[in-house]
Amino acid sequence: MIARIHCAAAVLLLCLGVVAVPPVSAGPPTDSLRSVVDRMVALLDDAQLKAPERAADRHRALRALAAEALDYGESARRTLGSHWDARSPEERAQFVKLFTDLIDQAYLSRLAFDGHRIEYDAESISGREATVKARAIGREGRGTPVVFALTRGADGRWRVYDVAFEGMSLVSNYRAQFNKIIRASSYEGLVSRLEVKTGVAAQASTGATPSANAP
Repeated sequence: MIARIHCAAAVLLLCLGVVAVPPVSAGPPTDSLRSVVDRMVALLDDAQLKAPERAADRHRALRALAAEALDYGESARRTLGSHWDARSPEERAQFVKLFTDLIDQAYLSRLAFDGHRIEYDAESISGREATVKARAIGREGRGTPVVFALTRGADGRWRVYDVAFEGMSLVSNYRAQFNKIIRASSYEGLVSRLEVKTGVAAQASTGATPSANAP
């Protein structure tokens, strides 16, 4: 079973569910991030979508918005590291899907707006790579440094592919765990674990939609 990745992975999604405070001088990467934050907060605060019978609609909308803001493909590629190069196009597509479902199940499906905010401090751009330094501000006023790593796609849009929170990186933590599993068994062994974790195997055999909280 794939263990949860402490706080780093949660921050990637949770920081999209807090109120954004723009920096004094923002650039394209920060602007893109702030735009998605504003839309995410509006969606999470939508009274109609909070109704229990609209849970599925709310989740679909959140996942669609996250797909715009997060570069799941880049994150998945980096989590596999050197193992990515040995994968076929079909295997890569399958892994990206499993990785996306893993993040969705563990974090996006539980996302909620609780009044926290994020303050952006600075950004740096190098070619198609960018870093946005920010702080997640809790209700008590304490700020926790968060560093977002973004990449600019072929469409010119900036998307987040990694986040570092108190020294913990989403990509590096998943890469360490995935590499450990591959070395202990095989790449196929990792895929099997992810299929069990995300419910893909059960869905394929029964045609049922897996629960977001399934073990």
